[in-house]
Amino acid sequence: LTYAFSFHELGVSIVGDIPEGLPSFGTEFISIANLKLLFPVILVISLVSYMESIAVAKAVAKKEGYRIDPNQELVALGSANIGGAFFQSFPTTGGFSRTAVNAQSGANSTVASVISAAIVGLTVLFLTPLFYYLPKAVLAAIIVVAVAGLFNYREMVHLWKTDRKDFSMLAVTFLATLILGIEEGIGIGVLLSLVLVIYSSTFPHSAELGRLGDTDKFRNVERYKNAIIEPEMLIFRFDASLYFANTDHFTNRVNELVGKREEDSLAIFILDASAINYIDSTGIHALEKICETLKKKNVTLMIAAAIGPVRDKLKRTGMTEKIGEENFFFDIDDAVQYCLENVRSHLPDRFSPLQTNL
Repeated sequence: LTYAFSFHELGVSIVGDIPEGLPSFGTEFISIANLKLLFPVILVISLVSYMESIAVAKAVAKKEGYRIDPNQELVALGSANIGGAFFQSFPTTGGFSRTAVNAQSGANSTVASVISAAIVGLTVLFLTPLFYYLPKAVLAAIIVVAVAGLFNYREMVHLWKTDRKDFSMLAVTFLATLILGIEEGIGIGVLLSLVLVIYSSTFPHSAELGRLGDTDKFRNVERYKNAIIEPEMLIFRFDASLYFANTDHFTNRVNELVGKREEDSLAIFILDASAINYIDSTGIHALEKICETLKKKNVTLMIAAAIGPVRDKLKRTGMTEKIGEENFFFDIDDAVQYCLENVRSHLPDRFSPLQTNL
């Protein structure tokens, strides 16, 4: 229709001339000077391209119900780009638009990509003149219709109900992609994800625990208001690995809780280490500092439910001896029972019959 009625002369944008033929093999691009010049750009393109490919792959995989292997995707993209470099190709990735079109067309295996590549090759060699009058709006319409199928508003509603942080990241990434472009949007999404991961690991959840009635269950006293708290004991759970990023938060939280309980003649501090699956050298120093601070306050540090790798690290660094082997327990209930049977008898009475005002 564009050819017959000369729509392109009326302002309709068309594809126009498409270069014919396939690029030739060449190695002249190999240069240390070029590598030094382009290395920062290479890193950015590699990261954004990989993230774009993985993002659309996960979207299609979730919709179609199959599993993807991110490592295999990386190998495939790397191999394609290394091979394409010798033929003057653009950086290659799994694009949103082509993937959406391919999926909507009913593709079920990588054979579809092979057939697409073969057809593109034949088109470039022999059929490029046929596309001269093709309106760009037609190409845009194909992409819009295909990509629209990947838009899942139900996931947005689900995130709004379950995790506002994830919803915020989705919204910001979505708007950045619409306004700035796919690469910029994905880059911003990656940065936001990293910031959220760093923040979550720096300020992890922790809780003071209390016993639920006569059971051996101990839970967060802020959630279970009727949980029993022994005046001379403080049970603390830290729900993350203890490493350089969160040791300050760990130390501050312990000192804060101990400070609130000093008036109760606090004598025992039980650390529930069941959620601590890793501890580094900075975490060891923080634990050592806590141990010394508690000793100055005449408070005994006990550790319950520490897993094997953490116990190994404490043993290698000498912390087991500093804390005392007798102060390690399989679980919180063991530690509490030990305190009630062996320690409380040595504690001063909370009330004295000889109390006077003198």
